[in-house]
Amino acid sequence: MAPDTVQVVIYDAPAHKASSCACGCGGHHHDEEGGPLAGVSLEMQAQALALTLDAAFPGRVQVEYINVLQDPRGPGLPQTALLCSLAYPAPLVYINGEGRFAGALEPERIREEVGKILERH
Repeated sequence: MAPDTVQVVIYDAPAHKASSCACGCGGHHHDEEGGPLAGVSLEMQAQALALTLDAAFPGRVQVEYINVLQDPRGPGLPQTALLCSLAYPAPLVYINGEGRFAGALEPERIREEVGKILERH
């Protein structure tokens, strides 16, 4: 990753897989809300976020979506433990390796945060 590039990683444990969560939570951290994007998968929202950020900051942002229940790295990720502990609701949004948001994917807030980081570089 170039020094003037920002990395956004979205960690998710989707509700439809909640019963298979290795943490044994029984899906308690997968409450579905009736927001405007309730029917759109978080993975699709992450793809839309990537397009939004690329339009705002061409070539300067990398977005990655990680389903901690399916990704081979999932069991070893600290974010998996956080999601399964119920301490924070999914999704977890990390920017440059630092936890920034939890519970919703808010493109405008993420865009603002990425803009602040890029201004400093």
